[in-house]
Amino acid sequence: MSNSRVSVKQPTCLITGATEGVGRVTALELAKRGFRVVLAARDAQKAEALRREIRASSGGEADYVVGDLASLRQVRELAATFRARYDRLDVLVNNAGVFLARRTETEDGFETTFQVNYLSHFLLTHLLLDALERSEQGRIINLSSSVYSVGRFDADNLQSERKFSVLGTYSASKLFMLMFTEELARRLAGTRITANAVHPGIVRTRMMLQAPGAFRIVSYLSLPFSVSAEKGARTSIYLATSRDVAGVSGRYFTGSKETPAKSGADTEGNRARLWELSARAVNVDDVAGPLRRAS
Repeated sequence: MSNSRVSVKQPTCLITGATEGVGRVTALELAKRGFRVVLAARDAQKAEALRREIRASSGGEADYVVGDLASLRQVRELAATFRARYDRLDVLVNNAGVFLARRTETEDGFETTFQVNYLSHFLLTHLLLDALERSEQGRIINLSSSVYSVGRFDADNLQSERKFSVLGTYSASKLFMLMFTEELARRLAGTRITANAVHPGIVRTRMMLQAPGAFRIVSYLSLPFSVSAEKGARTSIYLATSRDVAGVSGRYFTGSKETPAKSGADTEGNRARLWELSARAVNVDDVAGPLRRAS
């Protein structure tokens, strides 16, 4: 792809996990709505195929940046590449996620679900805040899930060090995404950037149908209540495009509607503690750029 910096009037959106499921549909639909879509993906061939599909189906502008969220180095390189190519970011969709059957660690030494589903998105968001602030109204959309409600926050066991379970670890990562969204919105109050969390629904995707362990049983039992990826992407698309939510931040949405988030773990103190631990883990200055100016 071109390395020259692009300054465009059309809105630009970066989507992680953009080549499959909800992320793929989000990319296709936002391109139809006039966005220049930047696909963040591990697989360059899949990203190139989707880029071509976007051009063929809608004539929309698309680009891609290769990066694996299981590597903090690659997350930093992904952000640096984006900043080198584009002068601003209008919408960031932190969509990527994994289910894993057993506890593994990344090259950075973090439990993989924790890093891919949450921590790398925490870092990526920080690295792109300045680009988001250059937008007339930057929007951050974080993919959570209704299973956040059974997730647990234990500052001494964030990475399932003492006990790993597919459901417990996954639901905790989605709880962290919700808590991060709320704390980020609080810290960004007074800026042009908003942050909201999304439950896409029980979506029939390859990741769902191939979920490991007990989660696969839950997935198949949920099939009668599941939705297509097209329907699962609707709330993300709504939050990216609707004028109705231009000033809304720190909220949780399901079915394109604001929904009260209810979790005993989701407290002001726990949100601040998670932020502190996450910032330390990825070595970011959490008062940089828009966060400093908002404080």
